[in-house]
Amino acid sequence: MFERIVTALEAVVLGLCAGALAGFAFVFAPLAFRAVPRLDTFATLVGAVVRALGTFGAACGAVALVAALLRARNPAARPLALARAGLVGAALLAGSYETTAVVPRMESIAAQIGGPIDSVDRSDPRRRAYDGAHELSTRVYGTAFLCVVGALALAAFGRPVREG
Repeated sequence: MFERIVTALEAVVLGLCAGALAGFAFVFAPLAFRAVPRLDTFATLVGAVVRALGTFGAACGAVALVAALLRARNPAARPLALARAGLVGAALLAGSYETTAVVPRMESIAAQIGGPIDSVDRSDPRRRAYDGAHELSTRVYGTAFLCVVGALALAAFGRPVREG
């Protein structure tokens, strides 16, 4: 019974985390970009949301990590459990890098631009810096998302241990 509870808990927190990441990337960010024309305001809003999602993701990731390690106590489940733990750890590292390095850089550049991003020529160094930081952000965020989705997919594998 314990194994089933841990399995379900791991799947639920990974599903919540994946859903939150997807909701931000595919729904919130595109809508916010269209609705908030000033880049500095947009960057502040998105930065706040990414930081909140980072906290939420860290909490979900911690629970998923503990659940995977508990499931790794079973020798038959250990390889997949450790793979999930590795994926969750990579997602946590990516999320931390995103919130502590990438987002502050984007906010700083956006503050220098001030107005709409389209008001700045693509050859302007500030625009090139922002576009580069945004590309990095997309890669880092995408990596975290794929790691969480991969861990979620692996969480479904393996049979619960029969408790005696």
